Amino acid sequence: MEKLDPQTLALLAKAGFSPATLDEISTQGMPAGTAGIADLVAYTTPQLQNTNLRGFVLSDPRLSQKEQNQGARGAIFARPYAAPSTFAHEAEHLMAKKQLGHPQAINQKFDELLGKPDVRGKFVLAAMDAAPYLKEKYGLRSGYFDKNMLKNNKPEVLLYEQLADLAAIEQTLGVDLTKDPQLRKTLFKDSDVRETYNALTGLRQTRLDARDLPPYTRQPEKNTAQSLLEKVKKSLGFNGGGNVKLI
Repeated sequence: MEKLDPQTLALLAKAGFSPATLDEISTQGMPAGTAGIADLVAYTTPQLQNTNLRGFVLSDPRLSQKEQNQGARGAIFARPYAAPSTFAHEAEHLMAKKQLGHPQAINQKFDELLGKPDVRGKFVLAAMDAAPYLKEKYGLRSGYFDKNMLKNNKPEVLLYEQLADLAAIEQTLGVDLTKDPQLRKTLFKDSDVRETYNALTGLRQTRLDARDLPPYTRQPEKNTAQSLLEKVKKSLGFNGGGNVKLI
């Protein structure tokens, strides 16, 4: 356990997990999002076997511990033989922890980037409505899309968990959910929501290169049809707005 920092070890003990029971596993071949965590380590946690918890990351919820959270080792803890989607999901939380100080801070970042505080809860409910489709087409298996979760949680609280699940689907299956025709009619029908979602998930949460965009920066969607038209116009000599000179 020499790779784990004192804060992580203390949080493990508080959660009832003994470091002696953990087994470090290789991070090679894990989903693409894990590339955003430079100091990544992963451990299997036998105590999670036969539970409904597939994996977790550790963060101190106190605001005073933000810097300690950001500086802690990027550790993922998962049940033995966890699927790639588990590591992709937890990697989303780790990147948020490293950048914002806590995984749940994604909720507030969503509001900030969107500029519409009431949309977060609506998105969560729309995602729950879309769950049967997500399960059928993409194999979603997650309690965070189950409306029974609303018995003990306000919808808006669940956003960061749902985003981690959606991002995990994209990483493990190589798809872009914001371009799914069916989801464009429901969950991602608003371009502002699509731009915000893309800014909050995957490697957009970090920078792998100095030339990358700053984390959590919205980018306007490109109108594919319009872009194609502009290319055609340019090739025909209309790029200056005038007529093509016939020779």
